Amino acid sequence: MDRPLFSSANSLSARRHLGMSPHDVAREMTVLGAPVDPELVDAWESGAYRPTENELFALADVLWCRTTELMGIEEPRTLAEHRLARQFSVPRLTRTVKMDTTEYLKAEAENQWPGNFRQTLSLLHALNISLRQLEAAAGPCDAMYGTSFSEVNQ
Repeated sequence: MDRPLFSSANSLSARRHLGMSPHDVAREMTVLGAPVDPELVDAWESGAYRPTENELFALADVLWCRTTELMGIEEPRTLAEHRLARQFSVPRLTRTVKMDTTEYLKAEAENQWPGNFRQTLSLLHALNISLRQLEAAAGPCDAMYGTSFSEVNQ
């Protein structure tokens, strides 16, 4: 899987704003369960390397900023960006929406949401997005149309 977008300049700026060294960041990330070396933090900030998703989530927590800030985007545009903005790993999100991981990864790769009505409602709730935002990121959500809420409660 590709590593997420990453803005080395934003990361460096956030770290400096907090008065932290790369060593401080590495130590705090280790405490959060994402152990890294200070040299890796330097590599991220130089643009030589990008963090994994889990490292991105921990780095955002350590630097007290949003993952979107570290990704260098104002607003999420794709399904993957929406997921990352809410710090969901693929396994955690697929468990939440009760979808097969392979099917979900295909949805991210193709930017097309195949979920049924319940999965779509679960996704909207988990990512705290509107149907309009989902459709902007992943196209029309056919499962949401032609189904009434009374049908879901049966």
